[in-house]
Amino acid sequence: MGIRNRLEREFDYDIVDEFLDHFDVMTEVMEPTIIALENEEQRIEKINELFRIFHNIKSASSFLKIDRLHLLAELAEESMERLREDPSAVSEELIDWLLLVSDQFRAWYGEISSDGELEDIDPKILLVPKIG
Repeated sequence: MGIRNRLEREFDYDIVDEFLDHFDVMTEVMEPTIIALENEEQRIEKINELFRIFHNIKSASSFLKIDRLHLLAELAEESMERLREDPSAVSEELIDWLLLVSDQFRAWYGEISSDGELEDIDPKILLVPKIG
């Protein structure tokens, strides 16, 4: 019995299904949005879009009590908040870090969908680049 089974026991099936649908979409658009941060003309728009994605994941995972998702989303959201204050702080190191975050969320999506257990977070993600 994995995480999806636990979620479906604790919450209405429709809530879990809707979360997974939205989580799938958010993780699919995350990588191209991160890469688009390199384009200075789109940077503010993409920072705001990533902030919303991470905020939505944080809120939904908090409600569903998926702590690992919640904590990583909170960390990523805080990074986007700092970038909102200083969009010029986007760096190659930050983009690489955000891509690691994206990969982690995508892996977790697969694990939840297949009723597996959430793997441990990639330790490189804990090395958050300095912003500003």
